[in-house]
Amino acid sequence: MAGRVTLAQGLAAAALLLPGSGSAQALTDPTRPPLELLSAAAAGAAPHTPLQSILLSSARKGAIINGQYVALGGSYGKAKLIKITATEVTLKSDQGLEVLQLYPPMEKAAAASGAGGKSEKAVKRP
Repeated sequence: MAGRVTLAQGLAAAALLLPGSGSAQALTDPTRPPLELLSAAAAGAAPHTPLQSILLSSARKGAIINGQYVALGGSYGKAKLIKITATEVTLKSDQGLEVLQLYPPMEKAAAASGAGGKSEKAVKRP
């Protein structure tokens, strides 16, 4: 009986060593932008912004630009970080001001409303 268990264990181990028997999957980077954004940027549809993150707290104000932390008032290349909001930062250099946005600009579409394009008023009922 002990021989059969050992043989079964050996066969199972050999099966795991066969090529293609494992189901390993490549791990993806959870911080990498979705493929749709990468392909759109590669096609020239939307410019890539180097702004990756904005840090606003009572202890720290800064941004991560191309992987580099830049504090408010600090330098990024030849530019100085002069303004930070929740969605964008402003850099000042000899060439002028450059605003980096955290999110790509979105086009505003008219919201669908009631008949004739006029909004409907709420009706109060007793």
